[in-house]
Amino acid sequence: MEDLTVNGKITAELKKISPFVDFNTISRIINKLTDYAEMLTEGKLAGIVNYNYSLNSSQSNMIIDLLAELQLLSRVYNIAHKGKRDLEIEYISNIFSDINNPASISSYISMRNILENRLNHQVQQYNVNMNKSNTTLSIPLNELHGHVKTYRDMSSSGVTISSKVQHGFIAASLHDAYVIIMNRNDWWDDKTYMKYFFNEEDPEKRHLSIITRDRRLTLREIEGNVKTVINYFMELYSAKIKAVQEQVAESMPSDQIIVDASRDHGSGDYGINNRFSDRILMTPFGKQYGSKIDSIIDSCFSKEEYEASGITSEDDIAGMVAELYRVYKALPGSLAMKQNRDMIMLLVQHLLNQDYGIKQFAEKYLYTDRKISFGRFFADIKNDLEEFLTKIFTDYFEEKFSPVFRIIRSLDMKQYACAFIIKRIYIKRGESLNTFGFFIIKAISKYGKIKVV
Repeated sequence: MEDLTVNGKITAELKKISPFVDFNTISRIINKLTDYAEMLTEGKLAGIVNYNYSLNSSQSNMIIDLLAELQLLSRVYNIAHKGKRDLEIEYISNIFSDINNPASISSYISMRNILENRLNHQVQQYNVNMNKSNTTLSIPLNELHGHVKTYRDMSSSGVTISSKVQHGFIAASLHDAYVIIMNRNDWWDDKTYMKYFFNEEDPEKRHLSIITRDRRLTLREIEGNVKTVINYFMELYSAKIKAVQEQVAESMPSDQIIVDASRDHGSGDYGINNRFSDRILMTPFGKQYGSKIDSIIDSCFSKEEYEASGITSEDDIAGMVAELYRVYKALPGSLAMKQNRDMIMLLVQHLLNQDYGIKQFAEKYLYTDRKISFGRFFADIKNDLEEFLTKIFTDYFEEKFSPVFRIIRSLDMKQYACAFIIKRIYIKRGESLNTFGFFIIKAISKYGKIKVV
C-alpha cells in the first residue's frame, strides 16, 4: 500500500482510517450516498457513516473529512438556529450513478433545484446585508474571496463574526457546490450561474474552490476518486484473504487436498474453472470449489430464479415476514423446521432483489400499530429487527451453501471457505449489492467466525 492513491495526503489519510474501516463499510457508505437527493445534516451523515455504531465521533469525522477532501461530498453552510453560535454545516453528495448523463437522474435534478432555490434566497440575503439597493444583483466573486479570508481570520482569533462575513461565507460554499453539480467546463458562461454570481477572476484561477482553494473536480473525476478508494480497500481485503489462505495452507495436512479432490472428481458435481477472473480461483481450493461457489452465488442473486420462486404478491411477503418474525420472537429454534426454512429461502431470495432498506422493510411488513409514530416504532425494534434479519440470512446461507459445506468439514477450511465466498460476492456483485446483500455478508462472517476486513 505504498503506492500513491490520488495524492500523498489522501494516501496518508486512507492509511489512518484503514484500521477501523473495511471494504464492507466503505462500500455501504458510498452506496448510501450514491444518488442521494437531499441535503445531509451533520447528524444524518454521521448516521450513514457510523451505521453500525462501531465508530467513535473522532473516527466518523475522519471519514467525513476524507470524503469531503475527495469532493465526494460538498460542504455548504447555513445560519445556525437560535441558541447556537456561528454557522451550521450541511453536506451534498456528489456521487451519481450515471455521470455521462446525470440530468436523467431524479436525485441530480432534485439537488440542483435545491441549490438554485437556496441561491435565490442567499443572493437576496447577501445584498441586504451588504446594504445594496438592488437585492437581485449577482454576487462578485472577488467580494466572496475577501469574506472567506475574513471569516478564517476571525474564526482563528475567536472574534464574533459579523453577519456580512457569515453571509459571504455561506454564498461562497453554495458557489463551490453549485459549480460541481453543474458539471460543465464553461460554467461561468451559463445564464443561470450568471444570475447568482459575477465572475471577475483570473481565468487560470477560476477552477479553484473559493473556500478551500483546491481545484474543483468534475463528476467524472469524482467518480474516479470513488473507484480509487474502493480499490484501495479491496486491495487491503485481498491481502487479508491471501494471509488467511497461506496460514490455512501451512496448517492443513498435505493429503487433505488429495482426499477432497478425489471426492470432488468422484462425485462429478464440481468442475474446474479454467476461466480465472480472480487469482484465488487459481489456488487449489479455488480450482476445486470456485466453480460451484460461483454458481451458488449467481443463483442467490438471479432475477430469473426470483421470478420463478412462486412469490406472487406483496401480501405473500407480508404474511411470511409476520409469521417468521412471530416464530423468531416466540421460539427461534423453530425457524429450522421445514415449513419455516422454506419461507426463509423464498423471503431472502426476494429481499436480495429489492432496492429498499430495513427501515422501509419494517414499515411495509411490520408496522401495523398506527397509534404510534413510525419513528418511535422503528427505534424500539431496530436492534431486534437487525438480529432477526441476520438470523434468517444465516439460515438461508447454511441451506444454500450446504452442498459445499457437506464436503468441507475442517474448521480452518470452513473459515477459509467463508472468506472465499465473501470475496467472490464482492467481486461478482459488489457494485450492485443492496442493503440486504450486506446482511448475507454479515451472515457468512458470523457462520465462519471471521471479521470481514
